[in-house]
Amino acid sequence: MPRCLLVSNRLPVAYNTTFKKFTSSSGGLVSAIKGLDPAKVGYDFEWMGILTDDIHQEDIEELKKTSHGSLPCHPIIIPKSSYDAYYNLYCNNVLWPLFHYERNMVRHTQEGWRAYEEVNRLVAEAILEEAKDTDTIWIHDFQLLLVPGMIKDKRPKLKVGFFLHIPFPSSEIFRELPQRKEILISLIQCDQIGFHDLSYLNHFRSSVGRIMGDVNETGKSWGVYPISIDTEHFIHLSTQPETLEWIERYRKSKKNLKWILGVDRLDYIKGLVLKLQAFRAFLKRFPEEREKVQLVQIVIPSRTEVPQYKSLKKEIEQMVSSINGEFGSPAWMPVQYIYHSVSEPELSALYQLSDVLNISSRRDGMNLVSLEYVMSQNDTTPGVVLLSEFAGAHSTLSYALSINPWNIADTVIKMKEALHHPEVKRKKEMKAMKEFLTRYTSSDWAKFILEDMAMEPKKKEIIKPMPLNGHFDWMKDIKGKKIVFFCDLDGTLAPIAPHPKDVKISNSTIDLLQAISEQKNCEFVVVSGRDKEFLEEQFLDFDFNFPLAACHGAYCYSPVDSQWHTRIPQDSTKWKDKVLEVLELYSLRTPESFIEDKGHAITWHYRNSPRDFAEFLANKLFFELEEILANQPAQVTRGKKVIEVKSIHANKGFFVQQWVQSKVHQPDFVVAVGDDTTDEDMFSALQGRKDIKPICIKIGNEDTVAHYLIKDQLSVNQFLEKFLEALRDDEPSGGDKPRKSKTSPQVLIHT
Repeated sequence: MPRCLLVSNRLPVAYNTTFKKFTSSSGGLVSAIKGLDPAKVGYDFEWMGILTDDIHQEDIEELKKTSHGSLPCHPIIIPKSSYDAYYNLYCNNVLWPLFHYERNMVRHTQEGWRAYEEVNRLVAEAILEEAKDTDTIWIHDFQLLLVPGMIKDKRPKLKVGFFLHIPFPSSEIFRELPQRKEILISLIQCDQIGFHDLSYLNHFRSSVGRIMGDVNETGKSWGVYPISIDTEHFIHLSTQPETLEWIERYRKSKKNLKWILGVDRLDYIKGLVLKLQAFRAFLKRFPEEREKVQLVQIVIPSRTEVPQYKSLKKEIEQMVSSINGEFGSPAWMPVQYIYHSVSEPELSALYQLSDVLNISSRRDGMNLVSLEYVMSQNDTTPGVVLLSEFAGAHSTLSYALSINPWNIADTVIKMKEALHHPEVKRKKEMKAMKEFLTRYTSSDWAKFILEDMAMEPKKKEIIKPMPLNGHFDWMKDIKGKKIVFFCDLDGTLAPIAPHPKDVKISNSTIDLLQAISEQKNCEFVVVSGRDKEFLEEQFLDFDFNFPLAACHGAYCYSPVDSQWHTRIPQDSTKWKDKVLEVLELYSLRTPESFIEDKGHAITWHYRNSPRDFAEFLANKLFFELEEILANQPAQVTRGKKVIEVKSIHANKGFFVQQWVQSKVHQPDFVVAVGDDTTDEDMFSALQGRKDIKPICIKIGNEDTVAHYLIKDQLSVNQFLEKFLEALRDDEPSGGDKPRKSKTSPQVLIHT
């Protein structure tokens, strides 16, 4: 397999100065990479990271001979004084606070920037010495922002990717960085740059545009890849004997209390003070919850010698003491405060016993604690995730209760809601999040990034049609004319539902369609992207006499013989296997998305997924499918929260063209109504004909080639009533209008 050199500030080991040996270290990146399956990702990984020159040489040599977590380690030796200045004066005093919007904590020094440049140069030189031309270089996080450019300057053909594990700030914030241009010049040379969240990518693009001007992205890949965890590890851990022992131990101390759990590193970005303020306000607002709930807050020590962190620790402990003093009793302590790390089995037990996990980050690149909590839950008594909207995990955990940690009053309400979330909802929502994370592991995260890095995407441009507005005065011209009326179903005759199976056309609408089809000069046809089975469920219980077209016209139901007839050649779906493979990968990455196989069409639905993230991936998927289908008898289209691939024969445009051409007596008017991209095919096909007068109507206010707009689906029945009234005005007065027999509709059948 090809080799990937993974480069970060630290190795997945830490040096114990007391025992003079290396031990495994922790952290989000370490956890994610240790869980990688090389066979699944398709790469052999080796890890390059920094060690300082105060470590014994014999220990370093021993490290080089061993693997940690199945990863060979390549230490990059840096002078201790240079490393301290680089890490403390620039990484932690400038980049960390600035990228997390803590501008008041930024401390600029020339010494810090010079050390940052020097260490990045030494890292780049070590990579260049180790790397082969066939290697992929994958650089991680804000400590090494200059390394990509330094590598590309010397060996431009090397594949270099970069992943940022913290937020990328808005361009207004980033522009304040004195070395902003040097950093961007380096990053834009990467073959691939990854971010956890779409907002981070957008901020980066904005910064590049404002600071660097128009930069050609051809051949580059800038994408959103939220990191995941080794899900199997946490599932396995939750049932281990040591974990079960901790569960029993804690269950006795918990008694009948409900636990709100917090697990945070000591850092101002984690919003610990805001969390305590909200919990105090919660106890004041809801006195009935006292002695029924407890905040269990684990604070993991970090940067203990830094004055700001010492001050933060003191403030937190004073607040804990104040809350316990104000509300506590001999039998109840409102806040259980733990200032030390806990073992994995102990943490797994706390995850399982806690009713709510509270993540109150002011800013957070991702926050893997929330993902670990989800994967540790049991299916019988799952908890609830209370998650800051400023954490990257907010786009991944679709059923977490969202909070703005600065909005104390709203957080208090959400805390109450989380504690009393109905069991049925908890089970359903946690199951959905667990299923997503089970399918989207850290291996999938790495696989998607490295596959995109290996590709050479082409920049494409989307040209949107101009919107056309109109009115319904044309109805007065239909008197005495022969009319064919094509009408879509979802979003037109029936409202869109959260899940396609829940769409239902109303009886009143069906009555209207039947009445229209019974008028002597009007032929009515339902043209839907849905499959045959769905249309049967909608209509076949009714005595209707109009044709139904399924799968965009691939199949047609004739009321004449009550049979479905195919219009598609038998060998027209050879493209399906490859498309399904791609759609499954995107479904894996996108929470709450799913695939619908319609036979001659496949649809990827993302209407319930995190909006911005799903739209970003949908745009990427659209272009990828276009390239895959370039020489195939299929086409890809975008609809409302859907991407669809269908046979070129399964096309509403082709269907209406051939239907009209099959008429013995050519119609005077052809009316087409729809709400989606697939309906644009109808509109375009009809407008291209010179022998008929087309009336094309779009539901909604999106760009369209249709003539007229109806504002929303709720107004469709009103339009149908007006249309029926106009048709009836043409009927002779007196007597009942004759009802059409089931032999009247003509059905175009291609076998």
